[in-house]
Amino acid sequence: MKKYSLALLIIVVFFISPTKSNAQVSWDGAEVVKGQTGKMTFSKDVKVYKKNSNGTYNSMTVKRNNFFRVYNIEKYDQKTFYWMSSGYRVQATDLVIFKEVPTEIRSSFYNNPAYIVSNRQGTKAYFEEKYPMIDLAYGQHLLNEHVPRNYSAEVYFDKGKLNYFYSLEEGNEVNGVVDGTDIRIVETTTRDKGYYAVTTDTQLLMGPMSGARTIEWNPPSTLNDVNSLNKFVYPKGSAFQSLGMEVNGYLRVQSITGERGYMPANLLEPVNNQGKRYIRYGVVAKGIDDSQQLELKRFDEVSFYTENEYIALIAVNGKMYTVPKNVIAIKMPNESPVIISFLPNERLQKLEYQNIAGNRVYKRTANNHFTAEDSYYITYHETDQAFNFDMNGVKYSFAKPLKEGAIITRLSGTTQDQGHVRAIHYSLTTPAGTFENVVETSFDQFFAPGYGLLANTSDRLISF
Repeated sequence: MKKYSLALLIIVVFFISPTKSNAQVSWDGAEVVKGQTGKMTFSKDVKVYKKNSNGTYNSMTVKRNNFFRVYNIEKYDQKTFYWMSSGYRVQATDLVIFKEVPTEIRSSFYNNPAYIVSNRQGTKAYFEEKYPMIDLAYGQHLLNEHVPRNYSAEVYFDKGKLNYFYSLEEGNEVNGVVDGTDIRIVETTTRDKGYYAVTTDTQLLMGPMSGARTIEWNPPSTLNDVNSLNKFVYPKGSAFQSLGMEVNGYLRVQSITGERGYMPANLLEPVNNQGKRYIRYGVVAKGIDDSQQLELKRFDEVSFYTENEYIALIAVNGKMYTVPKNVIAIKMPNESPVIISFLPNERLQKLEYQNIAGNRVYKRTANNHFTAEDSYYITYHETDQAFNFDMNGVKYSFAKPLKEGAIITRLSGTTQDQGHVRAIHYSLTTPAGTFENVVETSFDQFFAPGYGLLANTSDRLISF
């Protein structure tokens, strides 16, 4: 993939070595300086303009064949503008003769260069400079990176030109040359990999540049929010882990729900241990990238760091986790309820569920028996040892006394699973209404005494 000739290596050494000692770098008969993207001459005398902060303009006449350095290139609306020194900007026309400083030479002025797509229209990486292979968005940061179970990317130079290599884990690979005039180069600063919280409602960007695409994220879904809506703004207090680099004034971070991107460094502040908290009910704490999970029980003690309107960042035994905000209590919580009965009362005459097939209505046909069309059914049964609930052939047995930690056996066909009661919620509001003493299981299902299943991955009670 990397093809470096001996001559190219000699050129690289020539340009990099003197740069580190602030020696001059020459190209095309003139000195190149840090931040320079090209050089420009004009085919005849022209007048150029500079806009002042007060709205007025300055102008000057530049002579034919005079050489000027270009420090920045803007591209938008199918137009190109070159920025000269002292703030003068010139639109590309037939009168402008522009030469690009090779990207590898520009890169040699930086200890740890970062390559950012500066073309507002985006750009492409071209295979053999002819076939477009990779679409690159405005603000995108091209960097060497390997994300396990996801992708790998690599930036390198070949024949003096910037190349970008991208490989998905399933085996698809693309490689191409990137137009250097579409790239801004800045220094990368190494930062710590600690945790930070945003000081105001903030967007997460795909690249370290104002105007880069905003990354969507999914707030934690609840029984009230079946299809959690994508959002663009992280609320104040949202926690992020630094990924160890700052580029162009933006810190590269990973959110506690797994999204990676960039945020203005001046809107982030380190989070500190704010003291101990208690778990109000059983919950699964998730690692920063979901790579690790931890079952927490009511009364467990944790260290609290920060929170937004959805999620809290905590630590257990020195490791960072996230939990729903409302699971955290400052004072020791109350004891868990104990379920006395699971059987429906006589007032319950129907249960309507929403699932991928639409809505399904179960009507009472016997004391503890409900049926729906196409032979679907729900039955309830109680013994001295267990509460039993059967929905369409999937049987659940809740060991008595039914409290947090109690054993649950689930039988589906010939497959039997054993789980436990993760939590019993004093009150829980759902699309079907508010229920008391709702049982949350380790199967990620919710059951209410007197009603049965409230929600799982495919069925959700919407009325009764």
